[in-house]
Amino acid sequence: MMTSEECVRILRELVRIDTVNGNERAAAEYLKSVLAEHGIDSTLIPYNDDRASLVAEVSNGSGKTIAISGHLDVVSPGDPSDWSHDPFSGDIEDGVMWGRGTTDMKSGLAALVAALIELKEGGGFSGTVRLIATVGEEVGELGSAQLAREGVMDGVDALLIGEPNNFGVMYAHKGSLNYRLVSKGTAAHASTPELGSNAIDHLVDAMRLVSERVERAAARASNPVLGSTFHNVTLMRGGVQINSIPDHAEYEANARTIPEYDNAALMNDVRAVVDELNQREGFEISVEVTADQPPVQSNPDSELIQAVIETAQSMESLHPWSIVKSMSEALGEDVSGIIPGITPETVLAPVTASGTTDAAQFLHGRPGVDLAVWGPGLPMLSHKIDERVPVAQYLDFAKAYSMVLRRYLAGVEA
Repeated sequence: MMTSEECVRILRELVRIDTVNGNERAAAEYLKSVLAEHGIDSTLIPYNDDRASLVAEVSNGSGKTIAISGHLDVVSPGDPSDWSHDPFSGDIEDGVMWGRGTTDMKSGLAALVAALIELKEGGGFSGTVRLIATVGEEVGELGSAQLAREGVMDGVDALLIGEPNNFGVMYAHKGSLNYRLVSKGTAAHASTPELGSNAIDHLVDAMRLVSERVERAAARASNPVLGSTFHNVTLMRGGVQINSIPDHAEYEANARTIPEYDNAALMNDVRAVVDELNQREGFEISVEVTADQPPVQSNPDSELIQAVIETAQSMESLHPWSIVKSMSEALGEDVSGIIPGITPETVLAPVTASGTTDAAQFLHGRPGVDLAVWGPGLPMLSHKIDERVPVAQYLDFAKAYSMVLRRYLAGVEA
């Protein structure tokens, strides 16, 4: 059976591999070697020369199939000199491991790997566990989209994702949609604007009309747990110099969507506005989707959610209040005031979120698959400098995941 020391070594080695928006192949190859040491075959699924996802499976007779998943990539650490420890060191100090990805989400992935190994060596379950480690989650869910197209979720009954979500267990989240709208005009000197066509003016018209139409549609649709779709223009570019009529302008926008007004419906409204404007003289507008992660909603009372809640209840260190205390210790400050509603009596419960996960790709078009997003880390440090994770919390989740899998597959405790 895996020791705590080996679990820690796996996470440290993962953190030491720089997988900033690429190079996941090295991390996938490392996990492949770890699994092979424990008699588990795995397959690398190339995305490009430097990027590869990993899929492994452990079976024990007939039964349900559960997929367990985490992403290999991390966001940039920025300037390493701003960090208290080198962002790819995996340094451990006072029971805390430092480094980019310790929270988001190499600790969750490593804990899932440890749980898979424990199940392989310990038995006591009936069914199949399929590990999926993905590339490119942080830059558009590239790996999960590829793997979903290639059938990695075929036959799966439930999906457990180890993202750093530990005050509740997530069963639903909004979709995320990015699109770019481009306005083309005709350049001219600003002293003779009649000789040009102002791309910025046309872009502003489009931005206003799109926002109005989306807001009206969003007001007519709501979801009892996810709320309403919302839409924001987040980037704008246009013009080349102050005394020239601009011949190019563009904006980019992000929407967080619900099933009742989803990505496709919102883009239909955007394209309708574009089509209408292009009937006007001088307008030449185009639009493209740059990221498309659908909303996800599963059953909050599923067998998987119940397995997570029962496991968390059986481990005092994973009660929400205990998590708050461990985070406070790791951060050196009391975080209870910034996490509302958590008291010593709080129990783990189903929750929703506006952020997206690889579940958006894995569960698209697959109604009825249960989802639980639950994992170790300090969520307030995701994508920030000095990212870190309490080692004890990571080890607790490795133990908890094996218990959850046994509960789900066999109805017994580990």
